[in-house]
This record gives sequence, structure tokens and C-alpha cells, in this order.
Amino acid sequence: MAGKTIWKHLFWIWILAGWLPCWSLDAADAGLNQTLDLAGPERISGVIYESGSHRQVILYRFLRTSKRLGSEIKVQRQFWTPQGRLAAREDVLYESNCLVFCRMQEFQAQVSGLVTVQPDKTHEGRDILRIGYAKGLTPPVGEPQVLKPDTLIDDDVYPFLLEHWVDLMQGAPVRFRFISLEWKKTFNFQLVKSGTATVDGRNCARITMKPVGFFLQQMVKPLVFIVDTAPPHAILSYTGRTMPRIRANGSWKYLDAETVFDLGQMVAAKP
Repeated sequence: MAGKTIWKHLFWIWILAGWLPCWSLDAADAGLNQTLDLAGPERISGVIYESGSHRQVILYRFLRTSKRLGSEIKVQRQFWTPQGRLAAREDVLYESNCLVFCRMQEFQAQVSGLVTVQPDKTHEGRDILRIGYAKGLTPPVGEPQVLKPDTLIDDDVYPFLLEHWVDLMQGAPVRFRFISLEWKKTFNFQLVKSGTATVDGRNCARITMKPVGFFLQQMVKPLVFIVDTAPPHAILSYTGRTMPRIRANGSWKYLDAETVFDLGQMVAAKP
């Protein structure tokens, strides 16, 4: 029963449909790990399909937009039903490429979460992380905890993947901490290259995201990303847990699905 509870709750960790598309590298040299611009792309859309439906059953559509205002970057991700109703939204604020604020609201399931990062006034050079989660659309601020290195939200994972692209292609696992809203804490995860694929004539790498530790590995299914090996390493699709939840048997359930990105409609970010 305890394992079932962890499986039910741990993986409301916001995965991942808003961030995955095609940020560009700062430099053209794909042979080096790069620091990335979180503003890109300015606009990207995609479709979330029912798993196993061969991309025939559309569950949601989504749109990610970003806007740069000086050193600030504002990102919004919206998830729409096939009937055009707004199902969920995430709003993110970065300052100098560092996370300041992220709010998640699920309008159908009536739940919300909030992540904030602020300087620790008592320790120079240290930041404080707060994670709040609640029923309703106004999430609490959350209790303070020390922000650990390489702590990511969904919008950071793809840029983090690209920063470590060379390491991944050489077979090295890349570890990070990922935020769980419902548990109001972070958990150890890793990215690893798990294979190759050819998709529409593109040579692609399979990148798997999975928890670190035997127990969680038994409870949590990995996510698998299909990433073009040619620069700028666009993610074509991924399978696994995503938002929003879906209605099933009278309640709102966590969603495992296939997310496919419309790279043809992508609009590059303005410098």
C-alpha cells in the first residue's frame, strides 16, 4: 500500500509538456556543452495523444510562449482540451536565467502549486526554495528549505539536457534534483542515453529520465525523450507522465501519454 501511495502522489511532478521543444545553442559548436537561453523559443505548440492510440486520440493541445523584458524572462504554458477549454496553465519567471517563481493551476482538477526561490538573508550566496501545493487555484507559499544545486522544474529540464549533451552522448548519466509539488520536496533523478531511433529520416537519441535509487525505480516509470542528434537537438516527442490530469472513473487521474511537438510552427526567441 505504501508503494502504491508513493506511485500515486510522487509523480505529480509536473512533467514536462511545456518545455521540451527546440531551444537553440548559444554557439554553433555542438561539440561543447553550452549555456542556454531560457527565453527560446518564443512560441511552440504541440499535441498530447492517448498512449497506444497511434496518434489518433487527442487528449490536449498545448502552447508555450516566452517574453524577454531586460534580464527577466516570462514564460507561460497553456493546456487546452480538444473542445477549446483551458485545462491548465503554468506561469514562470526567470531573472538572469535563474528561477524566481513558478505557479501551476489545473482548472479542471482544481489543484494548484507554487515554487519560489529567493536569496537567503542569513547566508550570503545561498538561496531559499519554497514549494506550496493545495486544492483550489490559490496555492500556499510553502515552508523554506535550502535550494540544492541543479534543482529543476519542468521548464528547466530540456535546457539542462542540452547543457550536458556531450556527456549524455558519451554515455555518462547526468544527475539533478526534480521538484515534487504534492510532496513539497525534491527528489534525485538522472538523464541517460538509452538508445537510438530514426524518426522521419532524422537520426535521434533516446534519452531516459528516471529516479535514482532502487526503491523509487520500482515505483516510478521513466520518461523517454526522442531527441534529434543534429543541432540544435530538437525534441520530437516524449512518452510518460504529463499534465493536465484526465477524467476517468469519476475522478481526475494522473496522465501518461505521448507528447508530440509541432516544430514547423515554432517561432524563435528574439535576442
